Amino acid sequence: MARRKKFNRRRGDDRVAKKPDYALIQSVDTVYEDDLAIPLFNEVSTQAENEAVDIDMMTELPETGEAEIEDAYLPLAPSGANTPRIFALVGATGGVGTTSLATQLAHEFAMSSKQVTRRRPADPTVCLIDLDFESGACAHHLDLLPSLSIEDLCGPADHIDTAFTQALVSTHECGVSLLAAPNTIGANARVNPYTVMAMLDAATELYDTVIIDMPRYRQPWTLPVMRAVDVLGITCELTIPSLHATRETLARLAHEANGSVNAQVILSKYERRSFKNTLRLSDAETALGRDVMATLSLDPDTTREALNCGEPAGAIRPDSRFVKDVRKLAIALRDQQSNALAKVA
Repeated sequence: MARRKKFNRRRGDDRVAKKPDYALIQSVDTVYEDDLAIPLFNEVSTQAENEAVDIDMMTELPETGEAEIEDAYLPLAPSGANTPRIFALVGATGGVGTTSLATQLAHEFAMSSKQVTRRRPADPTVCLIDLDFESGACAHHLDLLPSLSIEDLCGPADHIDTAFTQALVSTHECGVSLLAAPNTIGANARVNPYTVMAMLDAATELYDTVIIDMPRYRQPWTLPVMRAVDVLGITCELTIPSLHATRETLARLAHEANGSVNAQVILSKYERRSFKNTLRLSDAETALGRDVMATLSLDPDTTREALNCGEPAGAIRPDSRFVKDVRKLAIALRDQQSNALAKVA
């Protein structure tokens, strides 16, 4: 039997015995990719909002143009107070430390949330979602049992809501909630895209910050996820093949998303000491044609120990180079999202 941890939950296996008949999820806007409509999370436009206009109030409006009347009842932009921060990470190549970065980034947001809001440990505010259903490793990094099943993801989307999603969450003692499924061959192509997006939509309603670890290979639901997040971090190494793959990924996103994806480059396993015949940060920025958002120090001892202990790196060595670099990245992401919300408001 799994031992009890904090938050009065067992590690993993938070499944309910039988799926209750929860209310239908809120209606969401859709984007079209290859003639397939996939709902975007965090862009909710409920039917209640559409039907909230009182007929009596409409009769009291001044005589204005039809366009002005329609603009008066458009949903307002988010104020930023209760708007979740949503960040996704994807590796340009394999083995660049994307999962280690996602785990530690979620830990940093969880620690900063405790310091700022002084919430009780029983009220997690950060959710880490592993969307790589074939080779994801977030559960191994946090030593948790995945509570989500492939059958849940292949089923209809109308059974996914906040209560059902919260029942499938495994919570780490550091305050990070995890949504992950056991690795299954071919699962990335088998899952229902509508169900995946409905689960993400429910997670954004439950948590202040959502970190998504995405698969490297494209699926029908990956582009809508990239469009919906605040920042998409593309992790790479300071090597010629990794930089080539990063540039191809950026070019493909620019062509397919038409500038709707806020993609940023994160240089992982970066060694600040310069040796002869080695690439430098300026070389990487020249090859990519853009600035690198952040660099993460090469710190194999810290990441290896954290993985073996099943803990975030910040819980093992909070003063290590890798943890300090991720902390700077978390601050940069928070500031960038705050500035974007200020412009929208």
